[in-house]
Amino acid sequence: MSTRAPDRSLAGRVALVTGGTGGIGLSTAVGLARRGAEVVVTGRDPERGHAAVRRIAEAAGVAPGTVHLRIADLGVLGDVRRLADGVLADHPRLHLLVNNAGVNHGSRRSTPDGLEANLAVNAVAPILLTRLLLGRLAGSAEPGRASRVVLVNSGAHKMVRRAADALDDPQAEAGPYVAMTVYARSKLLVLMAGLALAREPGTGPVTVTAVDPGPADTGMTRAMDRTFLPPAMRAGWGLYYRLGPARRSADTAAASTLAAAASAALEGRTGIYLDAKGRPARTSPAARDEAAHAAALALLDDFGAGTRAARF
Repeated sequence: MSTRAPDRSLAGRVALVTGGTGGIGLSTAVGLARRGAEVVVTGRDPERGHAAVRRIAEAAGVAPGTVHLRIADLGVLGDVRRLADGVLADHPRLHLLVNNAGVNHGSRRSTPDGLEANLAVNAVAPILLTRLLLGRLAGSAEPGRASRVVLVNSGAHKMVRRAADALDDPQAEAGPYVAMTVYARSKLLVLMAGLALAREPGTGPVTVTAVDPGPADTGMTRAMDRTFLPPAMRAGWGLYYRLGPARRSADTAAASTLAAAASAALEGRTGIYLDAKGRPARTSPAARDEAAHAAALALLDDFGAGTRAARF
């Protein structure tokens, strides 16, 4: 299956993009606005957020009133719930949720809820937000036109050899903290949970697609250095960065997300993973462990509900 079919117009549709005030998220928001969507972006900083809204509207050539800002720290579960409440209050219809926000911290950090920060932002928040908005997404679907959830994932999930490595130590409590390993496990967890969610009968007329945007020159990657990697991989960091992130813009990296959001070829298809060129691709062997999908979803649901003790 190809995603090269023309994109569907998003005129009259409402899209929420988390982490949409910079990097790939901002480029995604511009692309959605250009396709006609009314776009809501989230960010943590009001000044930066309002500047991003103006930039998105200008770049897309749309009226400023069609781009909106929601302030939320997705590392705080209460903020995720308040974000959902605000969206539900202000937008009677919601057709597209792009879970784009992500972090990759060089050192161990804890959230106010006692969660490891990568786990909280990259895995727990997307599933919790999707759960909270699923009813509105389903109710906004039209005959022959499903609502869509996009999980912006990462090829880094392939670093994790076994699903159990992520499921058994979600808080990264065992062994030394290695940033890319912890990041990769969080991405594997949310990918498996998303694939499980796609198969849930209650998801109804909502499709779930995970995407790998590929490496990109963004603030997150510019903040990285060789110490983020496992020791055996550190010697190759400089070459990787020059040949990978440094050569790909955020606009280029947003292509797979925009394909998942608007490609006519994906209409009604769910549980699909797109590579950095927006093509359906295979996940890692660990992510294909279907027995682990339900366990990942249950784990993240429990963390989101606060029913699983946070020992971090």
